This record gives sequence, C-alpha cells and structure tokens, in this order.
Amino acid sequence: MTFYSFKGGVGRTTALTHVAWILAMRGRKVVAVDLDLEAPGLSTAFNLKPQPKYGIVDYFYERSYLPEEINPKISIAEIFGEVRIPNATGRLFVVPAGSLNLDYVSKVDDLHATTVIDGDQSLWSVFKREIYEQLKPDILLIDSRTGINQWGALSLIQAADEAIIFLFPNEQNKQGIELLLQSLQGLKDLSINFVFSPVPDTTKIGLSKVKQIWESLLNRIKRATNDKYETDEDESDLDNAQNSIEELLVIPYLLPVALADSYPVQGTQDYYTKIANLIDEKADEIKRSNILNTNTIDERWNIIESLQFPEVDADAADQKQDLSLLFQRTTDFEKFLDNTTCLIRGRKGTGKTALYLLFLKHKSVAQKLAHGRLDNTIFLSAHGRFKDSRPSRDEFQFIHQNLQPKNGTWEAFWRAYLLLRCHQENLFQFPKGKKGEKFIELKRIINNLPRETWQSECTQALLELSTNSELRLIIKDAINILLNEEAKNNSQKLWFLYDDLDEDFPETGGVRQQALTGLFQLVQSCDANRLTEIRFKIFLREDIWNRLSFDNKSHFTGRDIILQWAKIDFLRLALRQAIQSDPFKNLVDRVAPIPIESIDQASEEAIDKALELLWGSRRRGGNRAKNVSRWVYERLTDSSGTTFPRSLSILLKGAKEQELTYKGKSSIKLRTDRLLQGNSLEFGLKKASEKRCEEIKEEYPDLIKFFDSLKNVSAFLEKEPLQRIWQDSANDIADFEEFASFLSEIGIIEWRGKEQRYKVADIYAYGFGMDRRGGV
Repeated sequence: MTFYSFKGGVGRTTALTHVAWILAMRGRKVVAVDLDLEAPGLSTAFNLKPQPKYGIVDYFYERSYLPEEINPKISIAEIFGEVRIPNATGRLFVVPAGSLNLDYVSKVDDLHATTVIDGDQSLWSVFKREIYEQLKPDILLIDSRTGINQWGALSLIQAADEAIIFLFPNEQNKQGIELLLQSLQGLKDLSINFVFSPVPDTTKIGLSKVKQIWESLLNRIKRATNDKYETDEDESDLDNAQNSIEELLVIPYLLPVALADSYPVQGTQDYYTKIANLIDEKADEIKRSNILNTNTIDERWNIIESLQFPEVDADAADQKQDLSLLFQRTTDFEKFLDNTTCLIRGRKGTGKTALYLLFLKHKSVAQKLAHGRLDNTIFLSAHGRFKDSRPSRDEFQFIHQNLQPKNGTWEAFWRAYLLLRCHQENLFQFPKGKKGEKFIELKRIINNLPRETWQSECTQALLELSTNSELRLIIKDAINILLNEEAKNNSQKLWFLYDDLDEDFPETGGVRQQALTGLFQLVQSCDANRLTEIRFKIFLREDIWNRLSFDNKSHFTGRDIILQWAKIDFLRLALRQAIQSDPFKNLVDRVAPIPIESIDQASEEAIDKALELLWGSRRRGGNRAKNVSRWVYERLTDSSGTTFPRSLSILLKGAKEQELTYKGKSSIKLRTDRLLQGNSLEFGLKKASEKRCEEIKEEYPDLIKFFDSLKNVSAFLEKEPLQRIWQDSANDIADFEEFASFLSEIGIIEWRGKEQRYKVADIYAYGFGMDRRGGV
C-alpha cells in the first residue's frame, strides 16, 4: 500500500503514521517503510527509539553492488525497529530510509530505481519476501516520494497493490495527478483512492469544488484502465447522488497536527479512520483471495455447488430440515416471549407464519430458543394451518350470515371456537358428579363432534354455542374454571395462537372487520376477567390491522410488536443458510470462525467478515462503492422499512445459479476474493424481486392491472406520471392522494420531497420491469 502525493505539504506522512497506529490498535501487524529517500522522516514522525543500525537505503545499496557469490552483511532484521504502542493488540514496525549523513546522500545518488524495482527478482521483491518471512505482517505501508520521477511516482506505485494519493484541492495538484494517471495506463490491477488534504473549507460549498476534482480524477481512472472483471449493473440512483459527498475522503486543516513534532496527535485519529478502513478491507480481500486460491479451480466450483441456501420453512413436510440450525432468533423474539404481547403484526413474508408454526411443530426448538422461559407453557393453535380440522373461508362466510340474525356475536363465536379447540386437543376434561352438572348440555354438544375433520356439524354446533344466551354464559365459566383455574393449579401458561386470518376471512361484505373485531374483544374480555394463565398470540398482516376500527383499540398499544428484520438479523440468517455447506463452513473457520450456535451472539462486524467470503466486501473497487451486505439488505427492504427473509434465500439461490454459468468461461475475469460476483447477486435480486411482485399481486389482486402498467416506467416517478397510471388502471380508489398513501403504506413507493418525486422500492422495481436509470 503506497501513500503518494504529487507535491509535499499535504499531510501524506502524517496520515500514514496515524493510519498505521489505528491499524495496530485494531490488532493488525503493520510494517511502515520510508521510501521518501530524499526527504526521509518517517522514523522521526513515529519517534522511533532506538533507531535501527541501518536503513533500507543501506540494504538496497549493498545488494546493488555486491557480487552474486558474496552474501550481504546487512540482514533484514537490522533495518527495522518497533514502535511501542500501549494497549495495542497489534504491532507496528518501521523501516527507516537510513541515518542522514554524507554517506547516505552518496548512496541515494548512486541508487537507481530501475535497479531496485525492475524485474521478477528485483531488490524490491527480495525485500518484500524477506520482510514477510521475518515479520509476517498483515499490512505493508510505503511512504513514497513526491513528484513524477523514477523514485516518487511510477516505479514505487508499480511496487504496490494499492495507492492512496494525497492532494490539495487545486488545479496544480489535479494536473499533476492526471499526468501520473496517464503513466499508469498499463496497470490493470492497481486500486487507487484519493484523499484531499488539508482542505481549508469543509462546508458544503467548499466540498463541492473538491467533489468536482474527485469526479474528474475518477473519470480519468476509468479511461486509463480497462478491467475485464465482470461489471455490475448501473447503480446511479438517488442514494448515490445524495451520499457522494459523504464518501469523499477529506482531511481538514488541523492546527494541532500542523504544530506537532511527533505523531499520532491525540484527538485527531477520527479523521484518518476512513483511510484505515479502506486498508483494512484491502488486507481482508487479499487474505480471502489467498484462502480461496489455495483451492484448485474445480474445488472452487465444488464449494459453490455445495451452497444450498434452504429457506426457513417451519411448515415444510421435509422433517430432515433442522430448524434449530436455520431459524433466526431476531431482536423481536424477546418481545414476542413477553406474556403481555398478544398481537404480532407484520407484512406478508416477514416470518409471522414461521413463528406461529415454530411453537406448534417444533416445540423443543422454540423452548430452547426461549432459554427455559417456556418450559411450563402449552401451545395450541386456536386457528391456522397447523390444524386441518378448522372452518374454511366459506364456512366463516356462512357463520357471518347467520350470527347477527340469531343474536350472536363474533366475540361469542371465538370463545366457543376456543373451547372446542381445547377439547379437540384434550386440554381439559369435563368434571364429573355435581361439579359437572352445569356443563352437561355443553358436554353433549361438543362430545358428539368429529375431532379429526371439520364437518358441517362443527359449524352448526359453533353457531348454536355462539347464539344460545344460556350456553354462552356456561362457555365463559368453562374457560375460566376448566382452562384458566386448572392451568393455575398446575403452574402452567396456555398460549393460544391464531394465524391465516387474512386468508380465511374475506374483506368484502365486512366479514373480516367484524370477525377480527370480535377476536380482539375476546382478548379484552379475558384480560378484564383476569384470566392470567391464558395468553393470546394473534398473527396479523400489518395493513389489515391499520384498517381495523373498533372500540378500545388502544388496549393493544404496547402489547403488540411489528416484525422487522434488522440488518444484523438479516446477515445472521444469510450466514446460517450459507454454512449449511460444510466446504463453505471450512472456509469461514479459516477466516472468521463462528460456530453456528454462536451466531446470535456474534457482532455484525464478525458476521460481515464471514459473509465476505461469500459475496465480497464492496460491490466494486474504490471507496465510493457500496458495501455488499448493505446493498443486499437495502435491495430486499421495501419503502416502509420491511425486509423479507424469504427473498434472501431466493436471491442467494439465483446468485449461485448465475455464478455457475461462468464456469469454464476464460473470457470473464472473476474476482478472487469472493465466491459470488456482483453480477450474480444482481441476477439473484431480479429473481427475488419477481417472486416478491408475484406475492404482492396475490395480496392485492385488485391492483394487478396497476402493477402490470409499471413495466418500462421509470422507478423515479413524478406525481403526474403516477397519477396518469392510476387513472388508467387503478381508479377504483377514488382519491389519488389516498391511493399514493396506500402504496406507501404497503411499501411500494416513498415520496422524496427534495426531488419532488416518488421512488419505487428496488424489491419491486426489478420485478415489475421498471427503468431504474435517471436517478441522479
């Protein structure tokens, strides 16, 4: 890694000392080499004591003029010293240029950069080999000389994998760097980043000039290099336009630094952290490349083929799936376990049904995830797909038509249905003798009903139990005495879980509104009667809850949770899926070992490091490129902030499918630090988006014509074009503002006031076939 500047006085050496210090504090082993041979100062900047006997000039000079048959006297161990850093977990070594005296000046005059740099067995390559054999550093930092000459520019930068170029934001520096870039046209693999320093004006106006120079230099690099790497689809959207200034590497004029005699200067390290982050990423990339390259080409493809990315499907018939290894315990899980939580809201595809089935089909896994908190809890499906014997959509329609004419209520229905489900599951027994006399009629009705299948007799019985005023009172007593009191005596909790309420209750005719209102009234009634051992867990689609209106709806405020996938939850799920492949897990164990049972305790940084083997760290080279894990998370998140875990599996499966198409194609140069290329992830994103668009059409069939009308339309819509599409395809919703608000509520669009237009979320824009260009 070379630190270079066209002119002096821009803080290049100062930056190197701070960055080296930061990296050592992070646990890296760093070697800093002073190759500013005509104005050396690195060892002074570090206040290196004691100074080594020799420097790199002595090392090069002796080897330049020594006959081949004679071994050099100056060893690699004699030209470096260590900087002692209190509390550092890493180490920092410095290779000075040499002791400043007339002999040093003479040696520098006699040395030629071509002698040191050129050739496969150059003195520079010998130095690198010996320093790596001696110290095994993680990072080698080079302080280069200024100017464009054999030492300062081309030769030394050619010796590096990456260059960080420092420049003051003026025309003279810009022209000098452009001349340098012309000299680098033949360097295909050199990564270049720019740091503007010292910048006197860091206001928005001042940075705009810096940005102009930066953009000009980036364009020059694009013309000067001609990479044959696979390329990503254009990402020029509003986010990049808004964040570009924030991504500039800028160091302001710092008076404490300007007046300092040695470095680092306390309190200024934050300004150099971004540079350290870039170097950290590059070091990790090289480490990953080395690990992946230790395998043969065939082994690499075998690892990719072994990746399966199984969906977390608690409803799967395949019982071989080990849910304890795949189920991701999100940050909402603790809130869900709270006995006061009774409403679990979320968009379709956020894991509501997986959570519902976890506690019914995989009780041991659920109890393990709850760390013993639910050992005395009984879980029962009060309604949902877990039990085949349940009313269908048609039967609920029939019940709705007959309840009111017979003076019944939905609250009474849900109470009777709950008692029936408990009886089907043998959760209670009717008492005998005198205590059971009051329940004789109730017992007669329930005991005669089939248990395994739902038949018309069950529907008729529920209607009778919901409309007979005397039986309604007895059912209340039965729930209190036979369920709640019995559970209390046994130190148990009863969890009643409800799911599939959106599918089984049609919105037309007010069925859903009245039925769900009755269900929540039942919860309120049980709370009012202090049935403390009975707990409800109702899984409901977010938009349905928002449209529900009933008295005392605020009763559920604070007793609900909205299922959201935080980025850390999302990345943990990605890693859980990926390390189901043993070959991939072996790679992770060599870079960032995380046992599967420790994933929930691992930090986001550790998870990120492990996943970088799968998809790399950045989408493209340079500090402007977006972090891959952030890109995946944001692309699978809609405009309401909802992220879809199911879409992650689809994206990764699609990426694997695309990656395998590169097998045997020598015309494509694949990045060696990752298994899945950027284009492969883009392909997988389109697959995930297409599936998500199918799901949103199933949720809102009335909007299918509108969704189909979005094809080839810009994903960045001003009001007028969106209004025209609404008028042509979705004007059943009479008010346009109401329609736009609804689209925002369900995560399709968001209004961007600054640009005065809507942005369609990427999770839908790809699948609807929209045009994502024009975002700047």
